[in-house]
Amino acid sequence: MALHNLSIWLLGLALILHTIAEVWLPAYAKVKPDWHLLVFDRLLFLENIPVFLFAFVTALAGWQWQILGMILPAVGLTHPLLDHLFLSWKYRQFRPGTLTGLLLLFPLSMWVYYLGCTRHLLTLTAGLISGVIGLAISIWLLWEVMKAPQSEIS
Repeated sequence: MALHNLSIWLLGLALILHTIAEVWLPAYAKVKPDWHLLVFDRLLFLENIPVFLFAFVTALAGWQWQILGMILPAVGLTHPLLDHLFLSWKYRQFRPGTLTGLLLLFPLSMWVYYLGCTRHLLTLTAGLISGVIGLAISIWLLWEVMKAPQSEIS
């Protein structure tokens, strides 16, 4: 597998790990030691299926369908900054998933863009379109979090 394809799949895996750290681990903290409640929580699973599908589909699209595939690194750059760094600063406490967002998603997304630019895999048009879509997704996620009561945010 070529390095540029591997980078996309690693980023998809990082998004899944980030989602687990952001959603599942805080939910586990509320029900531990009875982890069965978390594992069999159908609503939690259904709420996160779109994220897992998004990670898989965009990684699968990769460099072949750049507009779709490059939404993944666009979200990987903007989501940690908007949803985690900004809200952690605003509420003066780390949000769940902040570390995985800043230490996994952000650098892997930078690496994907670096590979795309240095190996001439990414066209400017595809980069701009996917970037705007990724930014819109991140703004929507930020909006959804900000609508929630503050006790749910942290």
